[in-house]
Amino acid sequence: MLVQSNSLAATLDAIDEALFYGRELSETQVDAAARWLAGRQVQSGRWAGMFAPTDLDYGQGVHLFSGEKLHTRLAARNILTAEAARALTLFGGALPGVEGVLERAGRWLAGQCFADACMVGECAHSGVGLMRYLAAKGGDRALRWLDRHVEMLSQRRDGKGRWTGLPFYYTLLTLAEIDLPSAAGELCYTAPACQRALKRLSGDDPVTRRRRDVVQGAWSKCAM
Repeated sequence: MLVQSNSLAATLDAIDEALFYGRELSETQVDAAARWLAGRQVQSGRWAGMFAPTDLDYGQGVHLFSGEKLHTRLAARNILTAEAARALTLFGGALPGVEGVLERAGRWLAGQCFADACMVGECAHSGVGLMRYLAAKGGDRALRWLDRHVEMLSQRRDGKGRWTGLPFYYTLLTLAEIDLPSAAGELCYTAPACQRALKRLSGDDPVTRRRRDVVQGAWSKCAM
């Protein structure tokens, strides 16, 4: 079951799990999830275009698919909106009115400071979420936008295979989905950190399994 009616974060996590591992989804599941996500979009006011987290999301906090916890409501709103737009881009095509939903979401995302690669605090996390949406959206404009963001990532290298102030595993996950030479270059830069991470990621809990699979997937992209 994809839709978790009390949590936008949990619903997106279930969708990401299915997409990441290539699990087959029925038309009924996809349609129900797309309709529920579209129904979470704010229609008017300052938040128009955003996908609204639930009270449970705010109360329990939001974790990224790769396990990192978000510490501000701002980052939760930003990233959940980007992730919802990504999910609808990937399988909401048959939903009546989905183009309008995505257009509003795109305008909202483009109007935020992280759209210009702001890297202050958790805006950096939000920028990575935007990159993940843009990778799914595709097209020349999205690729040019992504190239600028990847360049900002490269400026935050710590010299040890990671980036200062960025969620490592979520950033790896995102870069592996971007079809650009610059993204491949950033993945290759992470090789030392990926080697160290794989030595530690020996557990069998869901987050550790995901992280291990994210690292291995990123590494395989670099080797191509």
